[in-house]
Amino acid sequence: MRIDISGSGAVTLGDVVTCDGFVHEYPIRVQTHVHEDHMDGFDRSKGHQKHIIMTQPTRDLLIAEYNADIPYRANVKAVSLGHPIHLAECQIRLLDNGHMLGSVQVEVTLPDGGRCGYSGDFAWPLGEVIEVEELVLDSTYGSPESVRKFTQEEANGRFIELVVERIKVGPVLILSHRGTLQRAASCLDDAVKFPIIASARLCDELRVYQQHGYSLTKVLNAETAEAKLACSEGRYIRLYGTRERFPTDKGEATSRIVLSAYMSRFGDPVVEYSEKAFCVSLSDHADYIGTLEYVRATGAKKVITDNSRGGHGVDLALALKRELGIEARPSTSQYEREWGK
Repeated sequence: MRIDISGSGAVTLGDVVTCDGFVHEYPIRVQTHVHEDHMDGFDRSKGHQKHIIMTQPTRDLLIAEYNADIPYRANVKAVSLGHPIHLAECQIRLLDNGHMLGSVQVEVTLPDGGRCGYSGDFAWPLGEVIEVEELVLDSTYGSPESVRKFTQEEANGRFIELVVERIKVGPVLILSHRGTLQRAASCLDDAVKFPIIASARLCDELRVYQQHGYSLTKVLNAETAEAKLACSEGRYIRLYGTRERFPTDKGEATSRIVLSAYMSRFGDPVVEYSEKAFCVSLSDHADYIGTLEYVRATGAKKVITDNSRGGHGVDLALALKRELGIEARPSTSQYEREWGK
């Protein structure tokens, strides 16, 4: 195969393109999105790789977080979705994959005309899918048991209903990973009349989302007098990223909601731990059925399932061989003997 995944999780496509990781001999890095498990070796890439390409929203999010040198680095470039670019005798095309703001699938046409690609973390269905012969595939929900019984729209609706109900009795605190948290804030912006409060760092990220079309008019910086007044009045929504301390005790009337990017229960998006503590699944990952449909749509005949970032790489590789009749194997080396390498 002309595709592989290194021990650090770097996805390699052909001989010159790597995705979401650093490989010294490769002159090109594609950054599919900004989640931390896809950022390995980014500083080394900045110093050594000739081209680091991504979408404009991804570049803006990186600037909002790091902002030290990215705006001034000629090798960190934003490219448009769907428009092929030619680098190092390869053609590279990025397509939206529905996972978070700026996230992409990657399609590489090699000098000999062969095409290989990487799904990145992806949702399903998608408006456009890469067309490749060889594919590196996210396996977050690669188990046949990982079938969602509800749509993401239904999950969004249940989340809004829960917040609207709980804010009647007091503040609502929400904890989530980046991407999921910003999408949740946008959902609430149109649904509630109460202020949404976030840290200065989160506000910087939320401004990027707002610049790219998200409705986020009610968000207040927690350090401002307006936000402090809203907190004193007792009816507000407070957002917390996973790198912030999530309060364990904020009064009897306070409700806590953890938003999971993963499906904790496949039949119901809401888990109630107590009358004040909840978990809601707002996943932007395709489930098992969606993953198989995605592979069919790409036309891939050879697949490596990503087993370096958790998920079900082995289960998914077996399923692809069984259900689609294509060549597939997981990326983790501990399975080399079983998979005949």
